[in-house]
Amino acid sequence: MTPERFWQRPGKKETLAIKQEEKIRRWRLTHLRGRLSEFSPQWWVGAGEVLLVLALFLTNLFLLYPFFGHEDKYNVFSAPVIPLLTAFTDPFISYPYGVRIWLLTLFLIFPLAFYYFIREISGRKLIGLLSSFVVILPIGIFLSLRVNLGLLSGDGAHIASFTFIPLVCLLLLRFLRQGNFWAGIFSALGTTLVALTSPLGLVVLAVFMGIITFSEMLLGRGRLKMMRFFVVFILMVGFSAFWYNPKFVILTFQSPEGQLIKQTFINLLPPSFFLLPLLGVFGFLLFENRPQLQPMFIAFFLTVCFGLFSLGAGVEYHSPSRFLPSFGISLAFLLGISTVGLFDFLRTSTKLERFQILTAYRRQIAYGLIGLLFAVIIMTIGFSGPSLWQLEKTQVLGLATAKKVGLWEIKEQTSQAESIFGYSLTVLSLMMVGFIQRKLKQV
Repeated sequence: MTPERFWQRPGKKETLAIKQEEKIRRWRLTHLRGRLSEFSPQWWVGAGEVLLVLALFLTNLFLLYPFFGHEDKYNVFSAPVIPLLTAFTDPFISYPYGVRIWLLTLFLIFPLAFYYFIREISGRKLIGLLSSFVVILPIGIFLSLRVNLGLLSGDGAHIASFTFIPLVCLLLLRFLRQGNFWAGIFSALGTTLVALTSPLGLVVLAVFMGIITFSEMLLGRGRLKMMRFFVVFILMVGFSAFWYNPKFVILTFQSPEGQLIKQTFINLLPPSFFLLPLLGVFGFLLFENRPQLQPMFIAFFLTVCFGLFSLGAGVEYHSPSRFLPSFGISLAFLLGISTVGLFDFLRTSTKLERFQILTAYRRQIAYGLIGLLFAVIIMTIGFSGPSLWQLEKTQVLGLATAKKVGLWEIKEQTSQAESIFGYSLTVLSLMMVGFIQRKLKQV
């Protein structure tokens, strides 16, 4: 056994499931790698991708730049990552300005992480690029809502955690597919980072991870992949135990955040009796052993889940829209896949051969569709950007120091013995990882 095949039984006789996984692996190597470079010109494969990703970053910077240089309005956090980052810059930048800079830095990185996550799943740069440009549109449930909640309300840490979620999911995907030891460790560490950034962000990540794992299980060797998923989960629990000790987790369910999640699931319970079996059967019948449909499966089920979560959060809570940014991210992914699917259909489908005029210009029509979509995106950014910047005028002076609210207040109520127990679990988890890594080197 090597680190690249972590948690896979060595010397096991080949079974139908193993053969199916090998078939899918070969399909990915030949098909997805080819799709990554399907635009023959080398500019798209190398320097062109760098330039387009840079354009994505600069566009996001153009939209967020007016928010730099202002104090953060709330500075309220229920987890330690953002306050800890701001403490590093506190000697040079006053606290409310430092909070704003760190939040904006994470907001700027998010579309890049989102791009590479989608490219990993789909093997298509075009899908990643389209989805990432859609997700930064300064309208509706996309960038406008994230700015409103993250910078102008008290939900900055939740929105900032989105930056880490795509990267954690990318690592989890590689661990599920290949059993790579370090991909599993870093996905667990990344999950811990999300949990220490925002507890609600951890709920969002859990939905992403659950759907990705289910999609991989449909492609074969479900028990092995489920075991790998539980390895990541157990390691995450151990790594984060120094903060989320058992007593703290119990008290969390009594907090406003815990009540929000609880009430959301209660509201979703009645429709879930028929929705869950229906969606499960639908996913199994349509997507089983079809790796080419995995990106559509993930995008569709993420959109459905977060749409239901947004409805299930209800109107009686102070922030009923806290799941809407996740819905916007999933919808951007789904729109990117659907558009590129139509693009491929126009270029290559044999069903259009009966229409001679359409067939003669099918490639021009397909590329014209993509060009039109990017033109719409550019126009939307140009016309809607000023309305996004107007939101900054609602700002008031920020707080001089971070205000510890919600779960952090509960954290300070836990006893020293409970904290020591949590730290002990974290240390034991780190020692276990070191022991496993050393054993794998000896094999």
